[in-house]
Formats: sequence, C-alpha cells, structure tokens
Amino acid sequence: MLIPIVLTIATMMFTARASISQDASSSWQADPDLVEKLTRQRREFNYVESKVPTYTLPDPLVTRTGQHVGSPKEWHDGRRGELLDLFRDQVYGRRPDTEYSLRFEQTAEVTQAFDGAATGREMKAIVEIGERSFSFPFVVFLPNNASRPTPAVVHINNRYFVPLATALEKPDPFWPVKMLIDRGYATASFHTSHVDPDKKDGYADGIRAFFAGGDPPSDTAWRSLSAWGWAASRVLDHLETIDSIDAARVAVSGHSRGGKTSLWAACEDERFAIAYSNNSGCGGAALSRRAYGETVGRITSSFPHWFCKPFSNYAGREHELPIDQHEVIALIAPRGVYVASADEDLWADPKGEYASLVAAAPVFELLGKRSIESPRMPPLGQQRIKGQTGYHIRSGGHGLGELDWGLFLDFADTLLK
Repeated sequence: MLIPIVLTIATMMFTARASISQDASSSWQADPDLVEKLTRQRREFNYVESKVPTYTLPDPLVTRTGQHVGSPKEWHDGRRGELLDLFRDQVYGRRPDTEYSLRFEQTAEVTQAFDGAATGREMKAIVEIGERSFSFPFVVFLPNNASRPTPAVVHINNRYFVPLATALEKPDPFWPVKMLIDRGYATASFHTSHVDPDKKDGYADGIRAFFAGGDPPSDTAWRSLSAWGWAASRVLDHLETIDSIDAARVAVSGHSRGGKTSLWAACEDERFAIAYSNNSGCGGAALSRRAYGETVGRITSSFPHWFCKPFSNYAGREHELPIDQHEVIALIAPRGVYVASADEDLWADPKGEYASLVAAAPVFELLGKRSIESPRMPPLGQQRIKGQTGYHIRSGGHGLGELDWGLFLDFADTLLK
C-alpha cells in the first residue's frame, strides 16, 4: 500500500525558514563557513537560506485551466503533453520534425577488453537529410559473460570524448567503464560538443544548424541541451539493435550540463528507464524559484546556447515561470530518477535539487509508484532510495567520480535487475 503524502504541491510552501529548522544531526545543512566564503566572493548570488524567496510551486497535477488530474489516463493523455509543451516553449526549445535517416558504422573493435570481460566498439552515427550528412562518434562496451541480455547506461560526456583505446588504457572515473562492466551493465558514451559545440558561437557546426539547413534558430527552436539529449536517443537506437542488451532497461546519465541533459532526454524519450542527474543545478534538478546559487539570469546570459530564448525572460522573475524543475522529474514518472548533489557545490543548490524529487512525488503516487517524499534531506554521505527515486549528497565539490557511480548503480540495480 502506498504511504499517503501529507502535504500536496498545492499547499506545500518551500521556504528558507522551513529548511533551516531541520535537525542538523539528521539532515544535510550547508557549511556556514562555506556559505560565508562564497557570499563574500560572489555577492551578486545568494547562498544564504534565509534570503531564499518564499514561493509556491506550480502543481504538476493541475492543468493550465485549473483542472485537477485525478487518474493516470488524465496524466498520460493530457497533462503530461501540456507540461512537455511548456518546457519546450519556455526552457529547452522544440526539436525539429524534419525527416532524416540514421545509420551506424563501426570504426574499431576490441573483443577481449579488460582481460576478456568485455567487447568494446568505436562507432559513428550518421544522420542524413537528402544528400547532406552529419555524424558524431560514440563508444560502446558490452559484457562478454552475461547469461542474458544486460541493462545499459548511456553516458552524456560534457567534458571530452573518450576513444576506445583511451577507455582501455586510461581508466577514467568520470566514465568508469570497467566498474559498469563488472556490475553487469553495458555502457555507451559520446561527447556533447561532437553533436552541438558547447559554446555561444558554435551553432554553425552542430546538429541544430544541420537540421535547419544553416538558417538561424527561432526563439523557441531547440538549443544545445535538447540536441545533446536527442543524440543520447540516437545512441539508444543503436543499442536496440544489439541482442546482448535489453533495450527496455537503459539508463541515461550526465553530470552538470550533462545532468540537465539527461533529465530532459528522459522527458523527451520514454524509452529511457532511468535518468541520472549528477550536480545538475539550475535548469536541471534544482528548483528555479529558489534563486539560490546559479540563477536563471546568470545561466541564460553565460550559456545562451543551452536554453531557448523565452527562458531568459524569467531572469529575476522566476516566480512567474509557468513550470519549475520538479515537473521535469514528474515528466519522467513512473520511470526511475536518481539525483546526486555535492556538499561543497552550493552553486548547484543541493537543497533545490532534493526538493524537486519531493515535489514530484504526487505524480509518482498517482501512477502507482513509490518515491521519495520526506522533505528532510538525508545526512551527508547517506543514500536514500524509495521506489522509483534515489538521492545522495557526498562530500567534495562539483564533479563525478566512482563513489557517485557506485551509489547510482546501487539504485539502478533495484529497478533494472
């Protein structure tokens, strides 16, 4: 039996005072010395809980016309599509509906990687529209000794491309291939900038310009985060062709801007069974209305290629957004969502990242799934898993390493194995 939620989104007020009243012995709290240091360094940004504005979150289960969503059918047939359209038009942009063809080429292979434990392949995805083509590379590793089709993780690498040879010779905690193989997962990874350059003036060289035939993007056209998520889906297209992978058990993962992307990728593509967001912050898991650390104004001015133009209109006016990031998590329900934060990464607003999971709980409940609903964050270093959602906050700063991966896989095991 599902445990009823005491507070609904319609009545829940997420205030700074409520946050700081939590028992520090059982709930994570930001280090006061770090808060003071960051405040001195960047006075234009807020790191003080008492200065977080009081706000009310939009209810994911109330339509724009004020109708309450009371059944899974009403969610799937109406409200979910309404929310998707709001995020497409106000935050991430709309993907084109241009017809294209897709094929894959293998450019390298090692059949006995990691002392025979895996097969590694370097691949190229080739997208064609008429006589024009665009391609990007990715790498796939498959367990050799599995007795049945395995789950898989598609990793959106926002730092660099890891070629097949490098993955074999230089283990990288940002994408720990051997750990994934040893845990029974296939995995694939691509570099974001190979799909759409991660810079303000990179449009002409990316997939978005390719689809637009070189024309400039409209205000609501897809931007880089959506384009990178689209590429993750194309990698999944390839994984679906591999008999040794169970394509119904594939997670998508990312760190920082890659974490923002993994969440949106899973919203747009319901084939992804889990979305893993690591230190994703503003425009990812963190609630925009908290205006804590990085804000809508800062992120849209520094990275205008990530989000469609209307999102920048809410700079300093986050309370006017018709949606907030808890509804991105709600859009992934009833599938799995895992969110991870870091103790020193206040820029990404750990409290706001965790609060999104809590605020999405009514949608999971409506769809018959359990999820995290306690407003009290877990202590530092303690993982929390409930049903379809999981969370941890570790010590250290902005980054992704084997500790994060291990905890995520502990969660993934509960849903994919």
